[in-house]
Amino acid sequence: MSEIINKKKEGGRLHLNSKFMRESLVSKEIAKASCAQDEVDIIPYLNVISVGGSSILDRGRSAVYPLVEELAEVNKSYQFVIGVSGGARMRHSLAIGLDFGLPTGGLATIVGAIEEQNALMMYSLMAKHGAVRVPKDHYTDLPHYLENGMIPVLTTNPPHHYWEKPPKRGVLPENGSDFGAYMTAEVLGARSMIFIKDQDGLYDKDPKKHSDAQLIKRISAQEILEKDQEDLIVDYSLIEMLTKARHVKEIHIINGLKRGLLIEALRGKNAGTIIYKDE
Repeated sequence: MSEIINKKKEGGRLHLNSKFMRESLVSKEIAKASCAQDEVDIIPYLNVISVGGSSILDRGRSAVYPLVEELAEVNKSYQFVIGVSGGARMRHSLAIGLDFGLPTGGLATIVGAIEEQNALMMYSLMAKHGAVRVPKDHYTDLPHYLENGMIPVLTTNPPHHYWEKPPKRGVLPENGSDFGAYMTAEVLGARSMIFIKDQDGLYDKDPKKHSDAQLIKRISAQEILEKDQEDLIVDYSLIEMLTKARHVKEIHIINGLKRGLLIEALRGKNAGTIIYKDE
């Protein structure tokens, strides 16, 4: 800090001494030197809960109402935010966008718009329990909402939009709502990251297509990447990012159709599948 505060004049100009002065920020050596010793946990008591769009919300009242009641109940003991992903309407919109020949960035913009609608529906259902709709440019208000007992409802799809990078395979955006929810938890230094789906956790293959699929209770992110499964219950980009985690080093996947698993996951117990970062 003293180096930065120390000022000197050269050629009539005021300069600040800094290790980044006159350096390229894409230099590998500079990148190594930029590592922080102790990063700040912005909201360390926060729990991020992601509700699946196609797996939960699209099922309607029978799946969503019991979950709303459960979320209202656990709000008495834990502070959390809710993110809602897109569902059938998002997939239909993507199909239309592909038919029009839209690029990845255009498709990413469509996805974000659908999730805004789902977040608004979830807020409407939970408003009587103290929910508040929080757009991305108001994330700095989250501590205020949480300390006053409110339940913030977020749109978790990352705001890459037209700047979404081309994916490794195909045209569909890689960075979906699962990735966005995790990055929200990671950057805020959250206490936990819980994904609510319609199955018991991660399987070795899709249980909806294979009757002999085996539930995986605990597995590392690196092992998942090495296996390169045909399909996953969460975004591949999330798994890749988990290998680089600095704050949130594991995620929980639980079945939202079974009552009582959410509180178990909030208590730190394995109520479905835990995917963790190898140390």
